[in-house]
Amino acid sequence: MLISLLQKQIPLIDLRAPIEYSKGAFPASVNLPILFDDERELVGATYKNLGKRTATELGYSLVRDKVKEERLQGWIKFISNNPTSYLYCARGGQRSEIAQNWISETGIDIPRVKGGFKALRNTCLNVLEDASEDSKEWIIIAGRTGSNKTGLVSKLINGIDLEMLANHRGSAFGGFQSPQPAPINFENSLACNYLKISSRIILFEDESRSIGRLVIPEKFYNKMINSKIVIIDQPLDRRVIHIYNEYVVKALKYQSSNSLCSKLSDQLEKISKRLGMDNFRKINKQISIAFQKNSEDQHHNWIRQLLQNYYDKMYDYQIEKKTDRCIYKGTWNGVEAFLRAY
Repeated sequence: MLISLLQKQIPLIDLRAPIEYSKGAFPASVNLPILFDDERELVGATYKNLGKRTATELGYSLVRDKVKEERLQGWIKFISNNPTSYLYCARGGQRSEIAQNWISETGIDIPRVKGGFKALRNTCLNVLEDASEDSKEWIIIAGRTGSNKTGLVSKLINGIDLEMLANHRGSAFGGFQSPQPAPINFENSLACNYLKISSRIILFEDESRSIGRLVIPEKFYNKMINSKIVIIDQPLDRRVIHIYNEYVVKALKYQSSNSLCSKLSDQLEKISKRLGMDNFRKINKQISIAFQKNSEDQHHNWIRQLLQNYYDKMYDYQIEKKTDRCIYKGTWNGVEAFLRAY
């Protein structure tokens, strides 16, 4: 039953306190607490010092009358919009039982997850563990920076976009304005997405084990680095244009030119030692000029320099160790056609 809940992305009411929810939840869950952080802390301290009965009585005194009605109406509204909902607390115990009973008194029946968050979390961990040994064939989409590997993974129905799940594009320049999810959320989302794919073949983008500050589970990653690969071979100019659109044009929709210029300069500094100080100073100056002049050509210039002097060299070194696993190499459209027919 737990597998089905995760696979079908059944809407879930998470009754835990916000501090618990922030540490990890599930893609289809919404946090509608029965106890908020300060209330949970009080009840927990009472349980520790005076026992379960006194703690339960305190909980009922904190959530009664208007407070109880507000929380109850929040649950009912969600259930009305999501009639297949389930609810859960930390271990499927007292909090979810109380909420279920209160909701039942209004004439609405909602099931609760046996074992709560802990059971669902363990199910996700088991999915990721088993995935490394199952019979599905994995194919990794590789290619130089700017080849739009992510676009191809997300376009194909049997692809899992790890960078989307991690909310990070995987490089020193890959961060977004919004933060990355909690590590537990990333793993849970990966497990849920894996369960959703019925195809015998699953596609991933070629990634380092770390995507920003998040880490792909070890056994899962080990299967990735031992799977077959296909390589997108795109011309430099097309890659430059793609990076310009992704990292400059789209980014300027959400932040000012000065802010983006400063951000790119800071990110460039992170790789300055590997890039070399002469190249770092040259490219950093070109970034500044490109924003000052608001020039697409100038942006193309620094992007091209960065690819040729850093990313392409790094990719060429890494791909040498993977060529024995390559089953196809071609243009973006060629790789797409190959994977659809495979």
